[in-house]
Amino acid sequence: MTTDRSGAGPAPGRWDVFISYAREDYIQAKDLHDALLDCVTEEGRPPRVYLDVSRTGTPVGADWQVYLEEALRGTRHVVALYSQTYFDKNVCQWELHETYKLGLTESGRFIPLLIDPGAAQKVPYVVNRVNYIPTSRPHWIEEVRTALGLCTAEALPVLRIDVPPADTTAGHTLPPLTVTVTASGGAPASLAPRSVTLSAAPAGAALTGTLTVPAGDGAAVFDDLAFQSPADEVRLTASAPGCRPVSTAPFRVRAVQEQPSWHDDGRPVLAAHGRPVFFPDGHALAVHDGHTLTVHTAAQEAAGTAELRDRPRLWAHGRHCLAVADWTGRIVLMAPDGRVRVWDVPAATEDAAFNVPGALAFDGDVLHVGTWAGAVWSLTLDDAPPERTAVHASGVQALAVDGDRMLVGGLDGTLTDLVAGRTAAEHTLEPLLLSLSLTGGFALAVGEHRVHRLGLDTGQVLRVAQPVTPVAAALPGGELTAIVDAEGQGVSFDTELAVRSGFHGVPGARPVDCGRDGRLLVLRYPDGTHALVEEGRTTYVHAHPLAVSPDGRRVAVSDGRRLLILPPDELGDVGTAPHEGGGA
Repeated sequence: MTTDRSGAGPAPGRWDVFISYAREDYIQAKDLHDALLDCVTEEGRPPRVYLDVSRTGTPVGADWQVYLEEALRGTRHVVALYSQTYFDKNVCQWELHETYKLGLTESGRFIPLLIDPGAAQKVPYVVNRVNYIPTSRPHWIEEVRTALGLCTAEALPVLRIDVPPADTTAGHTLPPLTVTVTASGGAPASLAPRSVTLSAAPAGAALTGTLTVPAGDGAAVFDDLAFQSPADEVRLTASAPGCRPVSTAPFRVRAVQEQPSWHDDGRPVLAAHGRPVFFPDGHALAVHDGHTLTVHTAAQEAAGTAELRDRPRLWAHGRHCLAVADWTGRIVLMAPDGRVRVWDVPAATEDAAFNVPGALAFDGDVLHVGTWAGAVWSLTLDDAPPERTAVHASGVQALAVDGDRMLVGGLDGTLTDLVAGRTAAEHTLEPLLLSLSLTGGFALAVGEHRVHRLGLDTGQVLRVAQPVTPVAAALPGGELTAIVDAEGQGVSFDTELAVRSGFHGVPGARPVDCGRDGRLLVLRYPDGTHALVEEGRTTYVHAHPLAVSPDGRRVAVSDGRRLLILPPDELGDVGTAPHEGGGA
């Protein structure tokens, strides 16, 4: 039934209630029809009620018997008005037998109403086991509503946003937002929503995150919401099937702002611009600017430089050292005291594409370089010549080394376990491998579609499909590994392959740095913006590069001309204003 009672009814087979009655009982049937139209279904809409002579009943010119047959076959419930006249009418008897033939009397979808006490003796055998509702009872209409799964509109469950959001900054994750569901006016339990959905207006603010959440125990918690664009007046609306929606008061989404002056605040400032990368000690920095790499010691002194020939392809951290490889095969190995070694991978073939480094891996401070051509080289900071330690026939796209054990992910998707240079085992994974790391007695290989965990002692491989797939980028962080898909949705998981947190960036977001064993992430967005994500929440967004130290105690933030070093919890003092109400 449409909400406009004067409009045409739905097509046959789309009714919620079919009222079967004798023409002499039309007044009672019409009263019931109108009472039901004042109710709502579990979906929160007016029910579609068939009454043959109403404006939404049998259309003019239709074959009434064919229309009745089709309406009965498709209706959810049949309500029959038992009177002495009802059982004397051929059409009523036909409707009653059709209801029995369709099995509605056996499934609880047939609800008889006794509107005339004298008719009780005339109920035929086929339906005499179905209990009727006498309309002489004081609250018979409530019994009918309950049997039909309806309630009055006033009794709909009520949604409430416990702590509405205050002003925030584009890209920052909102504090967890809880929507509670409260029964109102004795709403039946069947009307409790299974999930709650959030939306935002205006749409241009681009609300991201998990926007539909299960309503467990009467509450839905949204913990990864963010707005990607600024807007002056934004409202959030929570809605759920069968509930009245609720909206917040308007609040502001601010744009990401430039840093204020850094003078006279006592924080270390480096006269350098470009992308900062911390050394493992968390104090020294390498800064990449154009093709130039500069080492800045823990005393903030520029101590060594090197030139790349192309943009960086890979970065790696050793025990003390830092390494970077560009797309031409140039390798730069750096120490925090400013020592630098530059080495170009020898061409393996005339095709320079196969000279591209496929993976970097440290064993202590010994750097291992695997190329698409299949050669694996080892390199140190001293004057010892690089040594070719292995050749992998299918090329190298992932690499991990621990003493005399080397794991090589080939371009064909196989993982080869080498011990003292000899193949101990091979495992078929998948064609695209995005990272390979050793942690907690396991090797974790992140593929495009699965995460593969190899037990180093058992040799057994466990394969798990994570909720983010296909994976576009991965970043091992020690205890946690972060993965992200093309839309910017990501998760961080542990060595048990259990998801510890989820996060949302923008499409094309990539994890580029991490600290505190992967609990603190830096995401780079396609427009050059960087975001700091802590335990799944984006707490800081900045228009220039930033980096986090491995121990998570320091961040390096650029304003395009200088680098500021400070604890991450002080970023609210130098960037956008802190989120009122507990956010970043």
